Amino acid sequence: MQEGKKGELGEGVLKTVTAAVKKAVSEAMAEQKRQERQKTLYNTRKLMESYIEMQDFIRNAISEETEVQDTAFSVFGGENAKLDSIRKSKMKTAMMIANIDRAMEELKREHDQKGTAYKYEAFRMHYVDGIAYEEIAESLNCGKNSPATWTKLLLKQMSVKLFGINGIDHF
Repeated sequence: MQEGKKGELGEGVLKTVTAAVKKAVSEAMAEQKRQERQKTLYNTRKLMESYIEMQDFIRNAISEETEVQDTAFSVFGGENAKLDSIRKSKMKTAMMIANIDRAMEELKREHDQKGTAYKYEAFRMHYVDGIAYEEIAESLNCGKNSPATWTKLLLKQMSVKLFGINGIDHF
């Protein structure tokens, strides 16, 4: 009779351990998704914070011989000198800017339709024009915290437009 109890006890322990492992794995997966979402939101914010500098980089980075006007570099003329790493970086940056611009046009259209164009305007003023929240609040005649609140909301929307499903919270 004791052997029957041992078998039942072993099955009970096995079920308990299995349930605990399933719960731990589920919690770990949920935490990983939360961290990925945070990373995506962080990346969206960093992209928007760097928007002006990225546009400057595209305009100013020299990657081709024809872009060098300085006579000191005329010694290298005719060699079709190129900096592939700069060209690739310029192209990658230009593609991201194009995606940001497309997403911003979508945001503008959506907020125009909803009658909340002021939220988009605060977002654009902060990230594209580089205007501080305090100045935006004055310009839009709103509360001092409203531009930051609206900007956070639009960052989440922008995250989905740039990164698709990875930008969706609680997926």
